[in-house]
Amino acid sequence: MATLLSNELKAVVVPDNFLDNPINVLKENCLTVQHFDYECEHKRNDSGEVYGATKPVILEFSIRVNSPRHARMFYRRLISNEHSCFSFLFNITYGANERMSGYDDGMVVDGYVVHVEETYTTKVDDNGDKQMMLNVTLQVRSVIYLGRENNFKSTFIE
Repeated sequence: MATLLSNELKAVVVPDNFLDNPINVLKENCLTVQHFDYECEHKRNDSGEVYGATKPVILEFSIRVNSPRHARMFYRRLISNEHSCFSFLFNITYGANERMSGYDDGMVVDGYVVHVEETYTTKVDDNGDKQMMLNVTLQVRSVIYLGRENNFKSTFIE
């Protein structure tokens, strides 16, 4: 199980496939992950090959929403009943023009948005707006784990 709970910027989610255009990730499109949780298990035989049916993988995450535009995007994906990609990037750094300059590792999750819940806080951001959190639940189709040297893909739903 993977769990991330922190007040520091440890992870961001980009509501797109990071692998399609990795050099064009803008800071304004990166949503800060507040909580992240999923459990994934494969059965393997003595040779190390995956066999049998896998359990459905559910990924839950909470994000701080930067604008109403980001919240609407999650609701559109919820009612569309189509799978979409979300890229989770860990320990991201930004360079010139507020574009991503590096990250430690990450994963691209392809799945279905099955639940979205809003939470408002009484804290006020720099613009005078109340902060909003979204709790999102995905049913995962596949995950591509992004490493420094190579990527590994796990498929759960064909």
